[in-house]
Amino acid sequence: MFKHLLLPFVTLLLSGFVNAMPAAQEGEFIIKNFSFETGGELDLRQHYRTLGEIKRDSKGQVTNAVLVMHGTTGSGAGFMRDRYAGVLFEKGGLLDAEKYFIILPDAIGHGQSSKPSDGLGGAFPTYTYDDMVRAQHQLLTEHLNVDHLRLVTGTSMGGMFSWVWGYTYPDYMDALMPLASLPVEIAGRNRMLRKMIIDAVKNDPEWKQGSYTTQPPGLREAMYPLIMMVSSPLNYQLQAPTREQSETMLDSMVERYAGAMDANDLIWAFDASRFYNPKPHLEDIKAPLLAINSADDQVNPPELGILEQQIKRVKQGAAVTLPITELTRGHGTHSIPSIWGPYLARFLAATGEQASPDFSLLISPQAPLWSQAVPAEFTARFETTEGAFDIAVHKEWAPLGADRFYHLVKNGFYDGVSINRVVEGFIAQFGLSPSPQVTDAWADQAISDDPVVESNLRGRVAFAMTGPDTRNTQVYISLNDNSRLDKDGFAVFGEVTEGMEVVDRLYSLYGETAGGGMRGGKQGPIKEQGNAYLDKHYPLLDFIVDAYISNE
Repeated sequence: MFKHLLLPFVTLLLSGFVNAMPAAQEGEFIIKNFSFETGGELDLRQHYRTLGEIKRDSKGQVTNAVLVMHGTTGSGAGFMRDRYAGVLFEKGGLLDAEKYFIILPDAIGHGQSSKPSDGLGGAFPTYTYDDMVRAQHQLLTEHLNVDHLRLVTGTSMGGMFSWVWGYTYPDYMDALMPLASLPVEIAGRNRMLRKMIIDAVKNDPEWKQGSYTTQPPGLREAMYPLIMMVSSPLNYQLQAPTREQSETMLDSMVERYAGAMDANDLIWAFDASRFYNPKPHLEDIKAPLLAINSADDQVNPPELGILEQQIKRVKQGAAVTLPITELTRGHGTHSIPSIWGPYLARFLAATGEQASPDFSLLISPQAPLWSQAVPAEFTARFETTEGAFDIAVHKEWAPLGADRFYHLVKNGFYDGVSINRVVEGFIAQFGLSPSPQVTDAWADQAISDDPVVESNLRGRVAFAMTGPDTRNTQVYISLNDNSRLDKDGFAVFGEVTEGMEVVDRLYSLYGETAGGGMRGGKQGPIKEQGNAYLDKHYPLLDFIVDAYISNE
């Protein structure tokens, strides 16, 4: 999965649009006589997309608005692609559009907002990041009537905007999550590469001081430093392991990206960062802030140590650098929530108003409610850090297993449970409580075996076990045809009827190390420490945010 080549600055070129999303509402806001920081005025067109509806508290303040900001040369449309919206915005996603009001603005100079290529060309004002954030603030407050944000987040340039939002409007948001950015002046190699991109166009005589009538050849030459700027060495090596493949890949990328850009738009967009510098203002940020970068990010390389050093100055700041894996895409990892979703989920919980989990019911497995009657057919919905999936349960397949599963779901046992064993092509397994106290209470509550009626085919669900009559709370979903398990007594009680693609996305790179199989003897630390152990040592594990019976 995730085999697409990514150029994060060009979000319009990403994989297909998500199909199951509610239609985005698009609009424009004209800011009359907008004054630019470096001089000049313009009736500025601020284009935007929204998903969902605004919700307000008893005092009338907006409670559910989320601002998501794109990267350089991108637009809000890029976030409507399947690998982003299909993970975050769909029903059951972490930023479910039925729960949140999602705002996706096109920044100045980008998308359908005012930009040089609209007609002014080289006469277009040379805008800055401060201008871009100020225009977004006016859009939200004067046009969309959003007086507060639940979350401010963005990718690359949008990540840098997040820092600017944090100190410019410190009381305006509950939380900030910048992705793929650093809170210091654009300097060193970063600025050099940006200047190479700009100079490649400006030094071309056919640019004509921005008055060209056809795209100057220098635009194509600018693609070479741009591609290197956002490259992912591991991913590029995997994609192009031979000389011929490398050259073909490069030629294809240059032609594709150059064909999607305008020379003036490119220059203005990359030069907009020239005055960006949150460093003097970090102490002014009030909201909790979680900065997420990746170790293979060539734009913000971790060896600089900047993020770790500067985050200490943010009062409620924390920073994460994701390790390099076959799933990361260098700088472009910022647009793959399938990787960093668990961090977002924990951050939303930590900055929200959710009450601490109540485990009092779960430590009493002998209580009468655990033996109440169970319907013959029911559907359990699991909302996870990857999205949602449904399990249809048929009691006739495995009566005892169906009863146990129903009660565990109904009474909240699986809420917060990590999906700690994902073996690609085999199974995804979960069922160890976040609370060691709960795990201990259920240690001796195994149920007797059911006869095997249905086979362990792809998408089928059964309880894990170590031998006869040992089924307890752990279940697995088959990711492939596992019919060989039938002879060992693994009795299927249900099947995934919706969201199998979500199950396929569950983080698998830890393999058996993050708890392993019940027979592997590696689950002791989880039983003793719960999610505290997993969050520390295996933070990218997906987990269940909410599980419930959906058809009652």
